[in-house]
Amino acid sequence: MRDDRNRWPVAVESERPNLVRDTISLRYVSPARQTVISGSFEDCLALSGLETAVGGGSGFASGETYALRQRRDRVVVVNGPDIADGWHSAHNVGVSDMTSAYSVIEMTGARVEQLIATGTEFNGDHASASVSRLWHGFGVLLYRHGAKDVFRMHVRSALAEAVWDMFERQIDSLASVWADQRDIGEMTKDMDGAKLTCKEAS
Repeated sequence: MRDDRNRWPVAVESERPNLVRDTISLRYVSPARQTVISGSFEDCLALSGLETAVGGGSGFASGETYALRQRRDRVVVVNGPDIADGWHSAHNVGVSDMTSAYSVIEMTGARVEQLIATGTEFNGDHASASVSRLWHGFGVLLYRHGAKDVFRMHVRSALAEAVWDMFERQIDSLASVWADQRDIGEMTKDMDGAKLTCKEAS
């Protein structure tokens, strides 16, 4: 097992303010710990102390501590126990502290799935075995957290600002579409609420 414990520099908090626009809110969140455990899926969970790992699509993570299924032989544990890096022969798995390797962006709002769909084929109603995806060419971990309209995306820290810029550009590109949807909605509401009067036949 390769020792990567000193590979990642200490993560620097982004100074960007939260982005709130068109019913979508974006913010950085900072888990206290992110640990990658590699090996048999069941053995990874056993060492983490968790019973399940969340997949993508319709899967939900909840609470402060949870596991994500990155692939069939790897899980990412968020805010889990402080496990020593390296090989754990008792469980036959390898452990790497990845706290500084990933930045986490949380997206909230009714239109978040449309925003996600600009960069990858995505259907939040379909279950996926893994949270790993390519979004506009960026390798990310994507999943729901706590509610249907709340998503979290883990991205390599060095690319986090580029991903944030891409979010802003995609929101800009969707603004006109959303404006048209609002206009159509208002027109429909006006038509539904209109009272038509008829003269009685004499």
